[in-house]
Amino acid sequence: MILSKRTVISILISTFFFNAIGMAIFTYIPPYLRDLGNKEFIIPLVSSIFPLTATIFPSLLGKRSDLIQNRSIFFIIGTFGTSLTLLLLLFTKELIWIIFLLFLYGFFNSCFGIIFILYQEVVENNPKLITYYNAMIVLGWFLGAQLGGIFIGIFGILNIIFFLLIFSIINIFPLIFIKEDRNEILEHYEIKSKSNQNENNDIGQQTCKSISKSIYYALFFRNFGIRPVMGILAVLLGNLLINANEIGFLIGFNPLLQFFLMILIGKLIKDKNQKVIMIIGYLLGALTLFGYIISFDFNGFLFYQILASFSYAMFWNATQIYIAQRTTPKNKGKYVGYANSSFFLGSFIGGLLFSFLSSINSDYYFAMWFMIIFPAISALIIFLKFKNKENLELLVPK
Repeated sequence: MILSKRTVISILISTFFFNAIGMAIFTYIPPYLRDLGNKEFIIPLVSSIFPLTATIFPSLLGKRSDLIQNRSIFFIIGTFGTSLTLLLLLFTKELIWIIFLLFLYGFFNSCFGIIFILYQEVVENNPKLITYYNAMIVLGWFLGAQLGGIFIGIFGILNIIFFLLIFSIINIFPLIFIKEDRNEILEHYEIKSKSNQNENNDIGQQTCKSISKSIYYALFFRNFGIRPVMGILAVLLGNLLINANEIGFLIGFNPLLQFFLMILIGKLIKDKNQKVIMIIGYLLGALTLFGYIISFDFNGFLFYQILASFSYAMFWNATQIYIAQRTTPKNKGKYVGYANSSFFLGSFIGGLLFSFLSSINSDYYFAMWFMIIFPAISALIIFLKFKNKENLELLVPK
């Protein structure tokens, strides 16, 4: 059941615009920094600032939103704060100020991420509708990369901040139509909870679902290996391809395909196959990194971008559905925050290692060979530790 269709549609639209901004920042800030004259080994280090903030803040903000039972205030702050940060970026070319503003952007990005928790509550953890949310994220990624590439082709990389600011201002308008009714959300949850308890009373026990910690370790190691490489992918492509539109297409094609795969795979995910889907997704991530190393032309990168699309759509969809169906309005922010923090902690620490390896050998491929093993470690963790059965804790009824 959907508690408010208007809120659901507005959240999906806002999520689309916000993630278009995020993909454009993630894709084009590295070449932007390079054109400003920064050294190659500095670029992945600066790119790791956003993962650092996404490590620190999601769990803290999630717990806080659980405590005060208010999600709206956080994503409103995130939306307006992002616009202000991008406005300030227009007026600085100094690396130290760019670093500070990217850190600030990471905080506001984490604030906006609370909107996903409200979305889960409004759609009552419906797996298909959660899949639609993930699909809008990757659709935003696609258009952010595509339109960003076109914009750069016309106006140049040094004007990319104007593009980001325009999108951030547009994203303010969907917020007007988002309504958070905590009383209605809690009432509907209580009704469903009592219904489940009545079923369990037949065996004299009340049960609640717990979450396997293996998913957090798997998310960490996956991003440890892959995210730093994704951060300099536009630089790698720029060294092999001349056309900015080709680069934008290769980066954006990945999320475009993910848009359809998210919807398709979301319909296929069941409790009995969650583990298999996660394992395959992580293994495809390792294969994708190998493909980036051996590719030298447009067609080669296109093929491995397809594998990257399958990889993300599989492990991320399965993980988000798993968490959503095992949390409540009282703890959802905490556990979603744990997942995001684990995800981006891997990005940050992996980025530090990648920068260190790049300082030893400025050839990015040297570092990339080492990073391949980490998505494979994620697959091994899920294979050994994840239990996709009900994984129930028994509670003594009062």
